[in-house]
Amino acid sequence: MKKSVKLFIILTALLLEFAWFAWPRLSLHGPILDESYRHDERLAALGASSEHPSPETKAAFDREVALLDRHMSQRTFGILAAVLAFDAVGIYFFWRYEPTKRTTA
Repeated sequence: MKKSVKLFIILTALLLEFAWFAWPRLSLHGPILDESYRHDERLAALGASSEHPSPETKAAFDREVALLDRHMSQRTFGILAAVLAFDAVGIYFFWRYEPTKRTTA
């Protein structure tokens, strides 16, 4: 396989992965209500801040949202690191691949 074809395949795969990674996730209520990480605690803090508005309940809800943001960013960077490592190994082996010619007897 020619190097230009290999380069085209690699760049196409990377472009598709980038489009998948950059595509926005559609969420009806946003991550505050849709994410499962500490959902019950976050929902309780949201309910408390709307029922009894005070600086303490607002601070508790802000802490829950900060924890959610940190969790989502860590998960995103973990996925990105795993995909980049998988891509690096795949590109290495694909670039070095040379088909063997079989001789028939």
